[in-house]
Amino acid sequence: MNQSVDPVDQTSEQHRKTLERIRSGLATKVRILASHDSCPTCETMEGAYEFDDVPELPLVGCSQPRGCLCRYEPVLDRFGP
Repeated sequence: MNQSVDPVDQTSEQHRKTLERIRSGLATKVRILASHDSCPTCETMEGAYEFDDVPELPLVGCSQPRGCLCRYEPVLDRFGP
């Protein structure tokens, strides 16, 4: 059974591990995705980044009372149908 981790519960170390898994896979870039109820800082930082330029999660300046809700996702723009 596949259980996803709630982004609110992820620590900095978990975010680093996720980024490394994405980097070692087929992704050409990494995307930061913000939740629908993210703070203005997170909404501003949402988008695709080169691996060397991606901000570390949780984002500095996040004002979401529950903590940073952003997550990393791979960009697979060279692969697919």
